[in-house]
Amino acid sequence: MTLPVNPLARLRSFPSHFASLACDSDTLIETDVPVSSLPRTHFLSPHSTSSTPPPVISRSPFVPDSLVQHLMRNKRDSAITTKYLPGTAITNAEAAMHSFVTALVAATQCGDYAWKGGHTAVELGTSARKKRLARKVVVSTALHNDFEDSQVAEAFFALGDDELVGRDLRLRQGGARFVVPSVGEKNDNAFREGYDETLRQHAVYHLLPERRLPSRHELAHQPWTVGETVTRLVAHLQTPLSSAHETPTQFLSSRSIRLSPPSSSILSLPLLFATHIASLTNELSALEALTSPRGYIYTYQPPSIFARRLPAEISVLLVFCALREIQLASREPGALKLEKMRAFALSTHSPSLSSLFPLLSLCLPSHVLSLHLSSLFPPPSQTYAPPPSLQGATLVIHNNSDAFGQNIESEESGGSLDGVVGCWGDASRALRRERRDLVEFVG
Repeated sequence: MTLPVNPLARLRSFPSHFASLACDSDTLIETDVPVSSLPRTHFLSPHSTSSTPPPVISRSPFVPDSLVQHLMRNKRDSAITTKYLPGTAITNAEAAMHSFVTALVAATQCGDYAWKGGHTAVELGTSARKKRLARKVVVSTALHNDFEDSQVAEAFFALGDDELVGRDLRLRQGGARFVVPSVGEKNDNAFREGYDETLRQHAVYHLLPERRLPSRHELAHQPWTVGETVTRLVAHLQTPLSSAHETPTQFLSSRSIRLSPPSSSILSLPLLFATHIASLTNELSALEALTSPRGYIYTYQPPSIFARRLPAEISVLLVFCALREIQLASREPGALKLEKMRAFALSTHSPSLSSLFPLLSLCLPSHVLSLHLSSLFPPPSQTYAPPPSLQGATLVIHNNSDAFGQNIESEESGGSLDGVVGCWGDASRALRRERRDLVEFVG
């Protein structure tokens, strides 16, 4: 029996002229960064003689060009612990839509991220000419769903007292080009709330086959608790692909989750899962198209700060389900087959996350290694040291920002993962908001 698969899990194509994401992450290279300088400070200064191409931006087809431009250019310098603020450019629903816009940068990192009781970097050494050494990696800005508080993802995925009927923004505007409202317009609470609801309608229209969200009063099933959701997702993932009688999309159809107190929100699992599929497919399609035949090592660090309302274990399980959906879709012609993925390395920094690790291999093609992230950065040095079978591949790392701030350009090195990645590399130069060519490669 052939199972129907979610079209969101199918391969996205990218033109051959896009900036390459191919690099060998094993071999250290000499940079133009003096040993006395912090890499980001030097890379952003006029003294740097090196160059960094703009990012490849992988977005879902339903995200308008103007919204991509807005999200990439209008972030605040920093947005630690804050969401939309009066007088700022990005609303909470726009931030949720950033899940469908991922920038990937071929970056030069002079230090490997490490956790040693705090966020830090392991320096990679100095050349005979007193220049910092570095490794080439891909830095992906794929966002975690922002459950830091109730304002962004919780509001975006919540079921209300009334149904939400999806509607395409372009149909709403008579086919005209979508225009992002001004900061002044967004300052008006009633206008902003209506606009954010319009963005939710647009997402529902494109992500759910029935193109509507039911009200919380018409649910076909009782909402699952957080614990029940974990248990049921684990059981679903333990079913071998060869004997699967339903896809993850079918399994989660019409299901919902009730968040733990003090929240009373009920979230749509189909909408939340569709977002995971779309985001992961965007990112992996770009990596499959633009890395070298030697492939890439994908790393995933479950959210912490963005998991305060929805536990990280559920995010991990939904990523696994998205990989399973992609696997099922790979049987079709022209599908996303993950041919270049050589390993998937998961951060298992807690017992609950470690308990999920055995499920990972069940969701991946047989040629892909399942690894604990720590095995790529073994002690005592905690520098990148892949096993021999993975040498020559491109290491894919992630910053850990939300959609509101350009934290990779502004945070201090010891403050966060963003700060370490930003301070010790040139990704911030690729992502500079004033770059004329910032959105040159949008696929």
